[in-house]
Amino acid sequence: MTLNTRNVRDTAFTFMFSNEAYMVQLYHYITGIRVNPTQIRSVSLKDKIAKPRVYNDVAYITDDNHLLVMIDHQSTPNSNMLFRMMEYYAALVSEFIIDEENQNKFGSKELQIPKAELHVVFNGKGQMAQNPTLDLGDIQVKGSVANVHFKSLTCYDRNHSLVAYAKLVELITEQGFAMNDAIDQLLKEGYLPEFFGRKEIRDMFVEIHSYDQELIAQGRSEGRVEERSDNIEKTLEIMQELGADEYVISQKLQEKYQLSEEELDKYLSK
Repeated sequence: MTLNTRNVRDTAFTFMFSNEAYMVQLYHYITGIRVNPTQIRSVSLKDKIAKPRVYNDVAYITDDNHLLVMIDHQSTPNSNMLFRMMEYYAALVSEFIIDEENQNKFGSKELQIPKAELHVVFNGKGQMAQNPTLDLGDIQVKGSVANVHFKSLTCYDRNHSLVAYAKLVELITEQGFAMNDAIDQLLKEGYLPEFFGRKEIRDMFVEIHSYDQELIAQGRSEGRVEERSDNIEKTLEIMQELGADEYVISQKLQEKYQLSEEELDKYLSK
């Protein structure tokens, strides 16, 4: 059976690199700049907004609020990433800078907002432009794309979070490992044991991977509307029990059941 590994990759990436210590490792790999993890804070929209589809992967703001760094993961080429990231930037700044500091975006006083750095990490088939731009007339938004496919990495430190993440993806997507076996292999080869040696991490990743396969099987056998509704509700229940956030749940439901916005809101509001 062909496994759907996109959500496993996205979940692993977001979970790992929302940790400030791992985030600065990733940032250093992308930019060559070292950042002290105690001088930044990780920020996310997942618990802040009504529409979970407006949601960044990982981001941090420096302690002085002068810089907002956003790093998003892509497993398929996408020429609209900078536009989406600017949408995330506006939402993040509104939630974590303007509102928290009680700045008035409707007033005459100039807002004090951070500079933005936009980075995409790509781990999939195909190619993405390394230095994408978004032309807004007199303003040009620039970003960067880093290929983090395991064979493309220039770092080989097995205790580096990005190296371990890329190896996990390779084991699953290219070598056909089941998640539990992939984690065993990572630990056997000494990849980031402080993270993958934790039982709760293994359990979460194994459940999500097994769940992906279950959904594929369900999708092939769906027939009647009642069965489809039951499967959707079961899917929602499983994901909630696993502790998945609303954004991940929304993406999974839309991907597997092609739900409209109205249908999705109906199930999420139950």
